[in-house]
Amino acid sequence: MTRKNDVRCAITGLGRIGVTLENDPLREKPASHLGAIEYNQETTLVAGADPDESRRKAFQQNLPDCEVFSDFDAMIDAVHPDILHIASDTDSHVTILKKALTAKVPMIVCEKPLSNSLEEARSILSLIESSDSVVLVNHERRFSRDYQEVRGLIRDKAFGKLLSINARLYMGKAREVSKNLYHDGTHMLDILRFLTDQDLEILHCEGNPYKEGGQMIVLARGGGINIVLDVSGRRDHLVFELDLSFERGRIRIGNGVYELWSSEESPYYTGFRSLTCSTSGWKGRTAYFSAMMNHALDLYKNPGRKCESSYRDGLKVQELIDRILRDYPQE
Repeated sequence: MTRKNDVRCAITGLGRIGVTLENDPLREKPASHLGAIEYNQETTLVAGADPDESRRKAFQQNLPDCEVFSDFDAMIDAVHPDILHIASDTDSHVTILKKALTAKVPMIVCEKPLSNSLEEARSILSLIESSDSVVLVNHERRFSRDYQEVRGLIRDKAFGKLLSINARLYMGKAREVSKNLYHDGTHMLDILRFLTDQDLEILHCEGNPYKEGGQMIVLARGGGINIVLDVSGRRDHLVFELDLSFERGRIRIGNGVYELWSSEESPYYTGFRSLTCSTSGWKGRTAYFSAMMNHALDLYKNPGRKCESSYRDGLKVQELIDRILRDYPQE
């Protein structure tokens, strides 16, 4: 297949999600913004920017044809990319967004979270919504085939009505819950909104989010669906998992987990029904990063189309995190 390579992309932030996760031999590829750009038949990477000299040198060594900048302003002014990928530290997201919007970059892909401050994230909403530029927030699970399939099963009522969700997020032993919420917690809260197709309401929170290795239990509701979210430390392993309970079945989905359970006549108890696992494991690629890139390209080529992971979606997640932490001021 002949590559067109006519859509010019640039990356700010040449660290893990921007570039180096592509080197992880165990991750599904593409696994980074660099990989997503290189994988796509219509995009080409023309430049990268990072204030860290060692990152710039590594980037230039691997991609000698790309321009490299220490300053993102200079890169945007010099390159004028069609699609800008913001993969830098969270503290810089809003500043770079302002520059990109002012420079009229047509398509902007921004990493989550939008900011470390809800007030700052809200401060540019009107600027974004009055601009011709499109901002897509990289809540990548929205584009993943396994989560897309589960959303379809929910909508089709394949197992009856969805009644409740138990969600677990464990990110190692010592990390504070607050940091977990701003890290993969953004993905968790966003995918709960995506699967329920509802805004979430935080009902109650228990635990100290600023204690190392602590635990927080969050009770929430999405429409009529009750949700329990456990964000905890004290484990030597990572868990990102949702357990969805239906009238006639169950779905477990998460990192390395995909299970469909159906209600059948019980082999254990006369006159009762039990759940039987009919599907275990996702077969093939989920295409989470490449599908996100395809959507960004589609939005660039077709102005006016609906963004499936908008700045408002990202802001909703930021508001949920703020609500969870609001009653627990950091000492």
